[in-house]
Amino acid sequence: MRSRKDSKDVTNAQAHGPKDQAISQNKVLYVILDVNHKKHKKRKHMLRHDERDSLSVALDTVQAVKIERETRQGKEMLVEGIEAIKGFINLGMPLSCFPEKCHLKITFSRSKSKEKNGNQIVGRHDKAPADCVKFFIHAIGKKRKRIVKLGELHKEGCTLCVFAYKGETIKDAVCKDGRFLSFLENGDWKLIENLDSVLESTQQVDDLEGKLFQLEMETGAAAPQNSQLGERNTCVLKGEIAAQYPSLEGETEKIRKKFKKDMKRRGGKTLFHAHKINFGKQTKNSTLVKTLKLLSQLSDSVGYISWDNNGKRGSATCFVFRELLILTCGHVIMDIVGEGVEQSKWGDIIGQCVRVTFGYEDSHEKNNFFSIESWLEIGDEFLDYAVLKLKENGHQVPMGLYDRIGPAPLNGLIYIIGHPDGEAKCTDACVVIPQNQRVEKYREHLQAEGCNDSMLYIHMYTQRSFQAIVPRPDVITYNTSFFFGSSGSPVFDAKGSLVAMHAAGFRNHYQPGFSSIIEFGPTMESINHHIKRNYGTRLEELCKPQQDVEMASDDE
Repeated sequence: MRSRKDSKDVTNAQAHGPKDQAISQNKVLYVILDVNHKKHKKRKHMLRHDERDSLSVALDTVQAVKIERETRQGKEMLVEGIEAIKGFINLGMPLSCFPEKCHLKITFSRSKSKEKNGNQIVGRHDKAPADCVKFFIHAIGKKRKRIVKLGELHKEGCTLCVFAYKGETIKDAVCKDGRFLSFLENGDWKLIENLDSVLESTQQVDDLEGKLFQLEMETGAAAPQNSQLGERNTCVLKGEIAAQYPSLEGETEKIRKKFKKDMKRRGGKTLFHAHKINFGKQTKNSTLVKTLKLLSQLSDSVGYISWDNNGKRGSATCFVFRELLILTCGHVIMDIVGEGVEQSKWGDIIGQCVRVTFGYEDSHEKNNFFSIESWLEIGDEFLDYAVLKLKENGHQVPMGLYDRIGPAPLNGLIYIIGHPDGEAKCTDACVVIPQNQRVEKYREHLQAEGCNDSMLYIHMYTQRSFQAIVPRPDVITYNTSFFFGSSGSPVFDAKGSLVAMHAAGFRNHYQPGFSSIIEFGPTMESINHHIKRNYGTRLEELCKPQQDVEMASDDE
């Protein structure tokens, strides 16, 4: 006898003759359409189908699912296991691979798929041998974060259920899955279990049933070029964090206003090409060996800051400011501690889960880690900076860059040194976007204890500015989303002066079909001025040699 709750279930109309039942078995699944809630009311649709068929074929026998797929042509259907099996499932997985009475939730991607197969996720659809193995991979990779094609799957806590057949290698299974980026086919990578167990991609899948892994890409592997540039790992600053830093949005508005004014004189397409050509000319010029040597020396002070806050992992860039003090972006701190945490607890969280190394220059040199003191006193939301303190551990701390602070140039080349998207340390030549402001005027304001808002930030084009990036709904659609792969990276001029700190980047549209990524960050003169004005005495206390502190205590 069926309960009231069960009476809500809707059964698919497929009938099976006696002959079919004698040859094969049927599998029962429960499907919830998490769309069009007024119509579907999140009721469960009971699906009974031949277990030799794929999930995609079976779902098309449920009339409600079929109609929703047809009305969303070109959008990918996302199927997530919520009971008996967890994670996002490949539509090509045979029903024989599912445990009994699975509950699945169906949604659709917000952006249209570029795959020729429309709303079918391109994956394996081969006939199922006897032994199926299912294992799970975090959607965000280790070192190289972006490993999946679809933006909606690239988020913390999201896992992908990968199916394979005994005898296959891990690499074959992942590459046949179709949801991962194509660079995995030729790249060198492995799976990490519980942070300490390593499985090479050449190993077989036979013993992986039910296990969860994180995919680690060797950073020395060749990066995708040209048409694959859209598949690079591009991190996005979450909306709730961006909301805490209104200066990010304010800065983008300043840039957009300037470009709108320029576009009144020249068309958007013409302006786009002019900027692209100018960037190419300036970055194409030879760099003096003297400058390269200088940047190499300065790079020793640039650090890779990483964290693992109860399973929430991430990374950014920092650099030595003075003595044991390091500087990074304020929004990086927000990303570490998470939303809704009392500010009084931030220092303790940082001290427990954050560490820094200055030796991450290839995949084999991430050593000599420093821990961070449980301390957070100096920073500012408007200028998006935060000062942290390294714990002494016997290793030498690189040279501080405080004495190299200089004015931001109005034009020409500058250089970012950092760990873009968690990868090995590298240098990127950038072109300053002129703001028609005079440095002399800005200096006068500083000397008069004032602030010139229009010169607090520097704007620049980088190597990715004019490269094609695959549309991501969380990046392209909303103006409040920012790229932040190089957050906290120091920016130098050709003479080695520290002129700015990279904060974020955003998509600037000239007109449909023409856009560029514009990066920006607070100038170091504005940060230094803010620190001196608000924390000057405290900064000097922190930077006193330990022996001077002890002598002062003895005198007292």
